[in-house]
Amino acid sequence: MSDPLERYLDELQGWGARMNLVGSTDRDDLRVHLDDSLAAAAALPEGARVVDLGTGAGLPGMPIAIARPDLDLTLVEIRERRVHFLRHVARVLSLDVTIERARIEDPPARGYDFVLARAVLPPRKILPLAAAWAGRDGEVWIWTRETPAEAGVPEAAILPLSVGRGAILRVPAAAVSRGTLG
Repeated sequence: MSDPLERYLDELQGWGARMNLVGSTDRDDLRVHLDDSLAAAAALPEGARVVDLGTGAGLPGMPIAIARPDLDLTLVEIRERRVHFLRHVARVLSLDVTIERARIEDPPARGYDFVLARAVLPPRKILPLAAAWAGRDGEVWIWTRETPAEAGVPEAAILPLSVGRGAILRVPAAAVSRGTLG
């Protein structure tokens, strides 16, 4: 059986040629998206309840689901065609992942341990929306090139991405609800 991450890239290329999933379907460009997504995989604690908001083509959620099957992972996407793609990939790769067609403005009653947002909105706009999805002790992880101070969350921890690609800001949801965004 082929490597599931390579199979995911195959699906991204194939579907991406027919519908706008990612900017470029060039394999090297897709690998950068994959690497950026996987940067979070090792840092998430075992068995964590995680949601990927506005996942689009499944980034970062699908690579994390492949690398970390122990996680309770939900991918949230509003666009129906992308939801079809995500369900297809989950089926083809036999991934135990929940895929929901929902708006990020409509958080569930029960919060998540970790809320991931990559390329959804600028940090100051996505943070309040994402924090609403987090549990009391949850964290919001934002992929960005902004520093914590620029994003309005100076207390955020930083998980670096590859050189020149920015970082993942790890923001306690409680900091966002305290109104620390400037």
